Amino acid sequence: MIVSIVLLCTGFGVYSFFRLNEVESQKDFNLYTLVPQSAIAVLETDRMAELVDDINQLSCSKDNHFLYASELFVYLKNYLHTLLEDTPHGLSKQMNKMLISFHEPDTPLNQVLYCSLGSGDYELVESFIRKYCSSSFPSKFFDYRGEEISIYPMPDGRFLSAYFTSDFLAISFQKRLIEQVIDARLSKKSLIDMSSFKLMHAGKNANVEATVYVRIKSVEMGKNTDGIRSQTYLGSWAEFDLKLNENAIYCSGISHGSDTTHTFINALRRQQPVEGFPGERLPLSTFFYDCWAISDMDAMCSFTAEQEYAKATYSDYIKERDEEWMDFLKMYAGDQVISCLFQSKDTVNEIPCAVMSVPVKNVLQAERRLQSLLYTSPKEVDAPPVPQAYPDYHLYPKAKGYRYYILPRNTLLTQLTGITESALYTYVCFYRGHLLMAPDVVSLTAYIDAMENEEVLDGIPLYEEGIGSLSPTYSFVMMVDMEKMVEQPETYVRLIPNFFFRQAKFFRHFVLSIQFTCVEEVVYPNLVFLYKGDKI
Repeated sequence: MIVSIVLLCTGFGVYSFFRLNEVESQKDFNLYTLVPQSAIAVLETDRMAELVDDINQLSCSKDNHFLYASELFVYLKNYLHTLLEDTPHGLSKQMNKMLISFHEPDTPLNQVLYCSLGSGDYELVESFIRKYCSSSFPSKFFDYRGEEISIYPMPDGRFLSAYFTSDFLAISFQKRLIEQVIDARLSKKSLIDMSSFKLMHAGKNANVEATVYVRIKSVEMGKNTDGIRSQTYLGSWAEFDLKLNENAIYCSGISHGSDTTHTFINALRRQQPVEGFPGERLPLSTFFYDCWAISDMDAMCSFTAEQEYAKATYSDYIKERDEEWMDFLKMYAGDQVISCLFQSKDTVNEIPCAVMSVPVKNVLQAERRLQSLLYTSPKEVDAPPVPQAYPDYHLYPKAKGYRYYILPRNTLLTQLTGITESALYTYVCFYRGHLLMAPDVVSLTAYIDAMENEEVLDGIPLYEEGIGSLSPTYSFVMMVDMEKMVEQPETYVRLIPNFFFRQAKFFRHFVLSIQFTCVEEVVYPNLVFLYKGDKI
């Protein structure tokens, strides 16, 4: 009898083991089979509850500074703790898997949240949604291609569209996006069916808290019929692994695949990297700078020349000057370009100083060639008057003694820095083996005076902290104090991706660093957000 009982228990244990193992080995539903191919970005996490908790532990969150880029994620953060109260053993493995896809136009409402569902999760989520829906209007149900879309009224007057099955949940504030989700699933033409995305996602690092996929855009192509800027999307993607600590957010990425289009990333693939950071060449009051490699000037300029803002006031005369000065740079410029925005000592002048610095291979020959070009260049017919600006040596005494030149109107400075001035006159000066270029003479004198006084960023704690997590070898680096940047004129706005300005209320509390490193034509973009807190 004892032997029989032992055998029975053993048999039951073996059966239970294999049954549990079978359940665990069942393949989870692939949420990417639901994501429409029109998505411009995707956030993915397998640790939803942990991610929300870590976001709440950020210093910026404790100071009540939140990123409202996704209304769906805001709802998730606000109500997750009540959902956990209904699940005393925690969320299932399936429910911890979540995606959010972002769609054009890029607003906090044009998104879809996807969640896998395990055993019993369907009833839990349905009960949860009904619990927080408005009782003013009844829920409605629509048939779309044989699939049911549920519409739930929310307390704030909005409506939540949901697509349920026993395997997954897809919700959005836009019914049309849920219809696109159904289209993607039924037609089997979802994001994961795109070869460019599928190849990238196959190599995903599973040991990260969250991953963000961003579609690479081409250069700006003008405005649509409504006067809104429009851009063309390409098939290539960048992947970012998200890591959080108390005072910083880190996004380490990789850009998969390349094509022949004129994008900034494709231009960087052609450049030889530079080493070190330019802190000793940046004035102490610098709040924006970038430094990038230009070993292949043609590749970089083929991208910059197509920017709409560079051709706003284009003419045959300006085109000829552009070609002359571009040839000049190809002949004498070194391997990198440094651009910076910094505060003037003149408190009355609200416009920041702007300077671009390029190392010169042979200063003596370069200056002679520049003088020759100025002598032989024809005068522009009906050109706007040259601004009558003179160096203020009372404010910047150590800038005295340097010779300044004014170039005929061209877009070279605009192309290489993104800074536009309607007159398109450029002031230049040779200084310490570099060619300095600026839209006005005040910027040049202020820059030189800061260098002569050794009033530079090098050694400043916040600057050193910003570069501390970056690679010393790179093809492009940018650092910006967002608090000061969001207050600048519109002519400087394009230096930063529009997303950060749309969320300026949150990002103004951070110092943003963006870096691109290239290894064998593969680009590794990295973003670092340092929270300033009481340093503001």
